[in-house]
Formats: sequence, C-alpha cells, structure tokens
Amino acid sequence: MSYDSKIATARDTIEQHNSNVTDNKVDFDQFVEKLRNMGGSSDEALKAVSWEDLQDCGLPKIMARRLSYVFRQDSKDDGGGSAYISSKKVHSLSNEELLKRYNPKDIKNPVGKRLKDLSDGKAFIVFNDDGRVNVEASVKLLDDLMDGLDEVETAFVSGRPYPVYKVGDRLDAYADENPLYPGRPLRSGEACDQTGRSWSGVATDVRQLLYIAIKQTRELEVRTVADAGDVMDKVMSQDCTVDTLRSRYPKASKLLDELAKVNRLPNLKIKLGSSSSKSNDPFNSSKPKIW
Repeated sequence: MSYDSKIATARDTIEQHNSNVTDNKVDFDQFVEKLRNMGGSSDEALKAVSWEDLQDCGLPKIMARRLSYVFRQDSKDDGGGSAYISSKKVHSLSNEELLKRYNPKDIKNPVGKRLKDLSDGKAFIVFNDDGRVNVEASVKLLDDLMDGLDEVETAFVSGRPYPVYKVGDRLDAYADENPLYPGRPLRSGEACDQTGRSWSGVATDVRQLLYIAIKQTRELEVRTVADAGDVMDKVMSQDCTVDTLRSRYPKASKLLDELAKVNRLPNLKIKLGSSSSKSNDPFNSSKPKIW
C-alpha cells in the first residue's frame, strides 16, 4: 500500500465509524493535519506510528489499533501515487503527473480535487483492463475539456472503445443495494445506513421480493426508520422465507416469478462513486400499505 492508499483507508474507516455513531465522530481533516504535524507525512514515517500516536491524533482506541497495523504494511506500487502532494504543490503538477497520482479511492485529496476542478466535474478518465488509469488517453480527454470541447462517453484506445469516467467514479466497484431503500447501498457488513442493522443471512429471493413490493408493485411502504425496523424484525426471524411472504405481497410474488422466467430479477447491486448510486426516493407517487 502506498502512502495515499493508507490515508484513503483511514478515511474509509473514519467515515464508516461516523456513519454508525451519533457522538464521538472523528473529523478526518483534523486527524490528517495532526498526523502530518506529528511527522506522519511519508510512508516510512507511517510505519513508525503507534496506536497511541493515532489516539493522540483523535482516533478511538480500537480504530487506532486497527489503523496502526495498516500503516505498518510495506508499500507497493498500486498505481495511486507513492507520496502525498500538498494543496500548494498540486497546482505545479502537469495533467500527466496528476493522473499518475490519481487514486479513485481517495478523491478528496489535493490531486482528486485538482482534477475535478480542471475537468469541471466532467468525464475524462479511462481505465485499462487491469483497473489502472490509462494516463495517456485520460490526458488527451482532459486537455480537450480544458480547450472547451464537450465530454464524451466513449474513448477509443488502439481502435477499442472504453467507457469514460468522472473523478470519483470507480471501475467495477459495487455494493449491495438496500431492499427497503432502493437506490441506497448497504455498508460494510451489509448494514443498512438508516437502521444500522445488517441484512447478512437474509436470502436473496426475500430481498428481491421486498424490493419489488416497494419499487414496482407499491404494496409495501417504508415511511420511517421504525417501519424499516419492523420489516427487518420479520425477515430476520428463523421461519421467514420467500414463500411465507408471498401472501402478504401477491402482486410482487407474481412479478417475482415472471421476472425469474426471463432472467430479469433485480440484481440489487449499486455502482459506487457515481451519480447513479445516489439515493432516490421511490415512495412519493402512491400510498400503499405499511407492513
């Protein structure tokens, strides 16, 4: 892991922690500032950081222990840049140098912010088959944007078409979709970001039936977190199967079978880091019953 990758892991860990607590949230920017002021501004320095040091930077004890282990890992060239670039220095880098340091997992660092600013939030990044940024193709598209040309959806590299991504879009990064909140991804451990409860162990066909009942047949509505909790109480019970739910949602049950016959069942996956993964409220157009 490079320095940037380790800092990105710290960001992900802190954001996950903050999403699951109401108090004792950690300010990531303040944490990084304290870490660098302490001397943790290079990969070699991170290897010497103890969990007590991280706790002094504002992390809870268990998180500090976990990240101290991550920080001690040896660095490898992962294509995301090997050294942190300051907000001042990033303006002196060429577009090629920026893209060589671009890390899709950490778009809030100075490099990610600079590229988003230069591209005006438009698509220009091309990935190779191995998931690394195709720097040459991406530079050309970024230069085109800066010259006033429109963004494109497809780039041709050696005659082969490739999709074009915006800063923050991640190649083949998907999360499970929340059956009760279509459009919202489940977090680590398949946890719902609304109830904090995990969907782990709930069968796929049960999730699909609930999703269809909410999204398509409108036989089920979740108006409050308490409503979602009531549904999860039932689906987490030992005797709950898709067959025990069919009578509650007969329209969804029939549609589930119809979609299965033509291989069109919802896959309950959401692409991360793109506008398509943003939440949409699917519950405005009707007044179905609450379970």
